[in-house]
Amino acid sequence: MDSSLLVIDQDLTAALEEWYLHIRLGKRQEASDIYHDLSSRIADLKREDTLYIVYLLLSCRFHVLVSDLKKSKYYHEEAGKYKHAFVPALHYYYHLAEGMRLCEEMQYMCALASFEQAEVYLSSIDDEVEHGDFHFRKATTYFYLDISSLSVFHTEYAVKVFEKYPAYRYLLARSLLMRGLNFIDQKEFTQAENALNDALSHTDFKNEGALTALVQHNIGYLYTAQQMPLAAIPYLTAARKYRTYSAYLNTLFLLADSYWKTGQQDKAIDAYQEGFGLSIEEKDNIFKWEFAMLHKKYVDRANFETVWTEGIEYFLKQGDKFNVRTYASELAAYFTETGQDDMAIYYYKLSLQS
Repeated sequence: MDSSLLVIDQDLTAALEEWYLHIRLGKRQEASDIYHDLSSRIADLKREDTLYIVYLLLSCRFHVLVSDLKKSKYYHEEAGKYKHAFVPALHYYYHLAEGMRLCEEMQYMCALASFEQAEVYLSSIDDEVEHGDFHFRKATTYFYLDISSLSVFHTEYAVKVFEKYPAYRYLLARSLLMRGLNFIDQKEFTQAENALNDALSHTDFKNEGALTALVQHNIGYLYTAQQMPLAAIPYLTAARKYRTYSAYLNTLFLLADSYWKTGQQDKAIDAYQEGFGLSIEEKDNIFKWEFAMLHKKYVDRANFETVWTEGIEYFLKQGDKFNVRTYASELAAYFTETGQDDMAIYYYKLSLQS
């Protein structure tokens, strides 16, 4: 947090600065401890508008970190009630926090709009690490919007910043991970492997389990993208040991698929059952359909066509272009192999339109 905002109450300033550092470095437990401590000091924070606004904006980011997006939005709306007291740096953090939450909600165009509003005030921030973090967030947003060239540009900016600051190794590892994902997107697999292994070498296996698991997951994903399931399995299995990172459902999906491809039926069923059950528990309908379709592909072939066509229709209604493109292309190939030419043409066209 920009130091110019925190000069009023030294005790509270120190607590807010420490909280911000833990949030920035993804340290959930430490950040949670400080959040609970500060929550008991609201009366003190409210004595100065600036301190209270900083508390509210950090609360937005903290609740993004712990995946409580409803509370993040609540704190953002509370902070908005104090806009009359905002200085440029607070405008920056206000729009940034909104963009971070929207990214987690997968509303990437809206998130980009918030980041662009934040960028108007970025020059008011003296902290170079903050600039690096901002560019990382734009890189991530562009990546999910399939605008690869801009994702690469912002990723490389972030990497150059974080390479200067050994204390922010976590942020460097996260940016190297994004570099690897950009290379995968460009099908530059050797460079992707180098970048992901570089990211892994910069993670703290003991204290940064979520980031380590995410990198391991993406190395597994890299190998699945190259149709190398045997190479993918050790990394996906390692990632599976850490259950609270953002890609856990995807890890189970890739692992089940890799086990089925390598003839390890029992292990495939185990990963599938956990993933399908968890997708229902978490009300993640996208993954619920993906796991159901995976099961029909390898086990229940009698219902393959029906479930896949229904699944693709669901993805169409959700505007999930990636899954429409992916599954329509594979279904078209299946219809070609089975001599159902009209159906093959329909799904080939659908895959190209998405």
